[in-house]
Amino acid sequence: MASVLLSLLLLLGPAVPQETHTGPYSLSFFYTGLSRPRDGFPSFQATAYLNDQDFFHYDSEDRKAIPRYPWSQMEGIEDWEKESELQKAREDIFMVTLKDIMDYYKDKEGSHTFQGMFGCELQSNKSSGAFWRYAYDGRNFIEFNKEIPAWVPQDPAALNTKQKWEAEEVYVLRAKAYLEEECPAMLRGYLQYGKTYLDRQGTPLPVSYVLLPRSELRKKGDLRLAQGASG
Repeated sequence: MASVLLSLLLLLGPAVPQETHTGPYSLSFFYTGLSRPRDGFPSFQATAYLNDQDFFHYDSEDRKAIPRYPWSQMEGIEDWEKESELQKAREDIFMVTLKDIMDYYKDKEGSHTFQGMFGCELQSNKSSGAFWRYAYDGRNFIEFNKEIPAWVPQDPAALNTKQKWEAEEVYVLRAKAYLEEECPAMLRGYLQYGKTYLDRQGTPLPVSYVLLPRSELRKKGDLRLAQGASG
């Protein structure tokens, strides 16, 4: 598991930074895993956003990162085959973590959910915010604090997750670098293609969000989480 996590972190390489002077602009990812998939709800799905605009969607049925309009019309904005492979790796880690939590609580009955979100924000070309947190069945589970840096458990089962994700110091350092350097660099790269479009859409939602309770999960392709205060 540790080697897989390291490989995943090493795939999160920075794009070439470019100058932008306005904003704010945000890049965010929202994941949901279900122990019992049902019609319209795959076992795993992920949606990426630039500001509050859908950027691409991935799920365990198609297993492809599919860009949304207008990003699908912008040649060269992303290597979608490489992005698909990255999302497959994230899916594997995500679903293993969900199983670990269920095993800890002996949650063998019913359907259970694991949600995650992470992202960053730029204002006048400078990083102005970042977050990375997870929830189990709508309850806060674990969150990354880049100032310590460390994964901070918010649930008894998260102590096991913390141990796995901090098995070696490099994992923590890579997570910190991703939020502070690599995510903003990717966002700057995407802005070279879509800044004009994002500017026309107006002011984006704040970079912080809350995870929805399990009962409020939406259908495939619409995973936007409720806006809220950062915790």
